[in-house]
Amino acid sequence: MPIEKIKNALKDENTQGEALAIYINEFDHFEIARRLNEFSKDDKVQIFHLLDNDSKRHALLYETDMDSRMEIQETLDKDYLAQLLDEMAEDEATDIIQEHSNETQVELLSKMEKQDAEVLKDLIQYGEETAGGLMTPEFNQVQWNQPAAEIFTKIRQESDSDTQPYFYVVDNQNKLLGFFKLRDLLNAPASALAKEFIRPDTPKIRVSDPCEKIANVMSQEHLSILPVVDDSNVIHGVVTFDDVIRGMEDIASEDIYTMVGTAKVDPFAKKTSSKLIARAPWLFTTFIGGIISAWILGAFDGTLSEYAAIILFIPFVIGLAGNVGIQGATIIVRGLATGDIQDDNIAYIIKSEILVGVLNGVIFGVLCGTLIGLTAEVLLNTDPILGVVVGTGIILAVSVAALVGSLTPIIFINMDIDPAISTGPIITVANDILGLAIYLITAKFILAAF
Repeated sequence: MPIEKIKNALKDENTQGEALAIYINEFDHFEIARRLNEFSKDDKVQIFHLLDNDSKRHALLYETDMDSRMEIQETLDKDYLAQLLDEMAEDEATDIIQEHSNETQVELLSKMEKQDAEVLKDLIQYGEETAGGLMTPEFNQVQWNQPAAEIFTKIRQESDSDTQPYFYVVDNQNKLLGFFKLRDLLNAPASALAKEFIRPDTPKIRVSDPCEKIANVMSQEHLSILPVVDDSNVIHGVVTFDDVIRGMEDIASEDIYTMVGTAKVDPFAKKTSSKLIARAPWLFTTFIGGIISAWILGAFDGTLSEYAAIILFIPFVIGLAGNVGIQGATIIVRGLATGDIQDDNIAYIIKSEILVGVLNGVIFGVLCGTLIGLTAEVLLNTDPILGVVVGTGIILAVSVAALVGSLTPIIFINMDIDPAISTGPIITVANDILGLAIYLITAKFILAAF
């Protein structure tokens, strides 16, 4: 393994600086960046400085985890760090500078070239996972009155640069009029003006649109680049497919880790103390839920003592209700993220999910209740009424779980909280408590009636 070899080389006192630099630069610096968290702070800094060019240092800083990136930047002279940011792609430099305090941001921007600093200032104001935060301000902008021959000549003059396949036509106020592809330009007469061969129906996104919506539009329109406009239809940049993929990976990882109540980002790069701090609050939520559940069991001690067989089915009822609740919450959260759920269909979808949950509760309630009722005397040596208790408890508990699971994401959105957390420990604990309480209340009433 290359990383293990680098670790051994750093520990070997016989490996001199120049030889070590050659050794490190032989390996893929992207792989080193991915595993950089495994090194000590001194080794991280040493590896960074031993890379043989700033291009590799840019990649190492951007691709590694945030903790390692901050440890390296703390040792760098602010003038040199500003120079590195100046040379990086604007969207990447923006991601890095946003991790610093406001004071440090101001200091770094003051040391950068004025034009680049102004671009970063504009990008910093947008959220990291929005179109504004993901966009790059470098794109093919064409004035509406430019002739095709002039545009083509400019492309040939810039043949050494990576030319994007889309060209965006703007008016005198930089408002987006449409776009055309390179093949449209090649098929246009040399004297034709840009406005004469544009595609007026231009898929676009707003600076505040989330990453999920960008990915959805790209998928629907089959485009790898989308223009980013403000409320006045002025174009500010473009978002590329690779930026969206990276953003979606970060969002997916954050959602998955949040679902299980752990660190939102860089879980493998976190120190033990950081992991403990990140996870303890979620476990405390489970701890509180356990105490409440124990209190509920204590409140029904009399019923449990007289009819101990109902205890056997508590895990079954709670597990079934919890799964139905998480299913509903996951469907709603995913629909909100992809844009499939909108204001005009959200009520219909929520009703549909609740209905599915209730019907599942009825199906499994009747099935389990009947099975338990028929076998109670033979297998459990108890009254067949247990089947009615368990069946009714399942129907009610699952129905409530479907209601909670479907509505919780909407409640979280209205509270400006990421709805992804509704599928994590909070909704699980809530369903456990409600499921247990409903089951035991149902048991008490039915057994008292009979």
